Amino acid sequence: METEWLRTFIVAAKTENFRETAEQRFITQSTVSKHMQHLEKELQTTLFERQGKQVKLNHIGAHFLLQAEKMIATIDEGLQNTASFMDGYTSQLTIGVAPQIANSTLPVIIHTFQQQRPSIQITIELLKSNEIGEAVYAGVVDIGLSKLTSTRNILAVLLAQEPLQLIAPMSKRTTDARTLLQQEIILTHEYAPYWQDIQQVLQQFPSYKSMHINQTEVIKNFVKQGLGIAFLPKSVIEAEFQQQLLHSYSVQEFSHIVSNTYFLSKYLSADIEAFLAVCHSVYNGSSALD
Repeated sequence: METEWLRTFIVAAKTENFRETAEQRFITQSTVSKHMQHLEKELQTTLFERQGKQVKLNHIGAHFLLQAEKMIATIDEGLQNTASFMDGYTSQLTIGVAPQIANSTLPVIIHTFQQQRPSIQITIELLKSNEIGEAVYAGVVDIGLSKLTSTRNILAVLLAQEPLQLIAPMSKRTTDARTLLQQEIILTHEYAPYWQDIQQVLQQFPSYKSMHINQTEVIKNFVKQGLGIAFLPKSVIEAEFQQQLLHSYSVQEFSHIVSNTYFLSKYLSADIEAFLAVCHSVYNGSSALD
């Protein structure tokens, strides 16, 4: 049984259209038909009900689709592992990371780790912080870098507690923070664990208005465009602050509120311990987090 037959079958089973399958597979429609004929002959059964040019997956085909996807996944993993070995990689780590971390400290962490452990292949999975603990527990990722800890029985290491900064567009830099909080829309991230604490303090500003935006990069861009203000951790806005693209304030009333960053893992191996050590060094050594 050839893998190309299986790959063609998977597409055909999902589209139930041999012409569309041919387009997706970059082969001719007659080749699709031949692949299906070979596969059905190998299995000694039909996988589709055919009525003229129309095809519909039958119950045997539906069952075999699950098996075919598992077989192809195993083959692809083996090919990828072999290719990685040939490229000099001896092991791999999958990192589940929150977008806020991915867009701030992660590049430095990965660069430092790859310099120290060049034989380890890194795969990055972007996940929401409230999904990362579950992904670690389920073994979907080896390591989690999250703004939230986990209720699961896994290792959780607090990497950093960062003060929040109120950020505003440069055009508002001469306006004091209290006036901004009363006049401007406060852009918030609904899943930010510190938002409830911010809301409690905001009760001092009864006229405040807010807008939920669930991507930190979009929040920063909106602020740059003068569409509001926002509270974000120092590491997240450090680059824009240095480039004078955003103005930031340290507001006394909010100084007790921090943004936590956690390292999550279900187990510790030498590779994972090495990655944790790099995380500690980056967070402890970054001026953005002082």
